[in-house]
Amino acid sequence: MNTSLSPVQKIRKRSSSAAENRRSIGLLSAVGLLDFVPISLYQLGVIRHLPDLPGKIFDSDYVNASKEARIAGLPDGPVSLLMYAANMVLVGGALKEKKKRNVFDYLIAGNALGQAAGGAYYLYIMAAKEKKICPYCVAGALINFATLVPVYRLFSRKNKD
Repeated sequence: MNTSLSPVQKIRKRSSSAAENRRSIGLLSAVGLLDFVPISLYQLGVIRHLPDLPGKIFDSDYVNASKEARIAGLPDGPVSLLMYAANMVLVGGALKEKKKRNVFDYLIAGNALGQAAGGAYYLYIMAAKEKKICPYCVAGALINFATLVPVYRLFSRKNKD
């Protein structure tokens, strides 16, 4: 019987503050995936209406069908799903490596910074231009901002791994 650990077992057993920060990034990315599934299905025409909170200010349908709801000409929901999924793959790669920091960490940081910048931009557009709020989008922006915390910790000099 082979007693060596599989790559997945090694990833699961990795214990360090860097590993915990990477796992936090993976968890936040998973929450982001869940948040952007309904937006993506709406933008692709699979569902007709996104449920909203009560109040005239909330209009997820309007926000997610607007001209601003795009990245490189594509609906922004599926692009956001891709970015969250990419971070999960990158987290797996980073956890596989034994180094304190590796190329995967830098890719994660770049992706997370791009997502946070996009979230800030969309919050501005909702408030200043559209005058409508999409709760799903606000949640996504908050997830993106929250992801910067474990990214910062991963690159902090206090990280003793």
